[in-house]
Amino acid sequence: MPTWDEIIKSVGQITSIRDLFLKARAANLNVVDIMNDYLRSEPLLNFIGLEFVELGDGFVKARFPYKREILRRGGMVHGGVIMTVIDTVLGTAVMTVNDGIDQYTAELKVHFLEPLINGPFTVEGRVIRAGRHLAVAEAHVYDVNNKLCALGVGTWFMVKK
Repeated sequence: MPTWDEIIKSVGQITSIRDLFLKARAANLNVVDIMNDYLRSEPLLNFIGLEFVELGDGFVKARFPYKREILRRGGMVHGGVIMTVIDTVLGTAVMTVNDGIDQYTAELKVHFLEPLINGPFTVEGRVIRAGRHLAVAEAHVYDVNNKLCALGVGTWFMVKK
């Protein structure tokens, strides 16, 4: 699997994060596999077991398992893990529409609706609006029975050249 540096070399000059995704797709590179390699290289995300399933323009679908190492007392997934997953999924969705060179989470709010106890879990993230410098996105976290367990809404600052 090529690294992002190798991808950049193979697709030529890029002008933005979004441009990188578009050129990688145009070169018939499997962006989901590439991003999953990235997740496995990040110790925390690898530990959680987060895996991308689908990436599109302004949309990401991912999943993560129910496992003892990410639980809190009572056998439910820890809220910090849920926020980390939502931040990662939404940040990636924003990357797919970001015409800038970088981005940062400016704000993230999560509504914990039900305990996450029936995994594996699915997370769907979608960009609601992307302006010149700010993007707003929302995520839904579902359990194995398709019950909505958490809802996240965040804002990302997109850094321009």
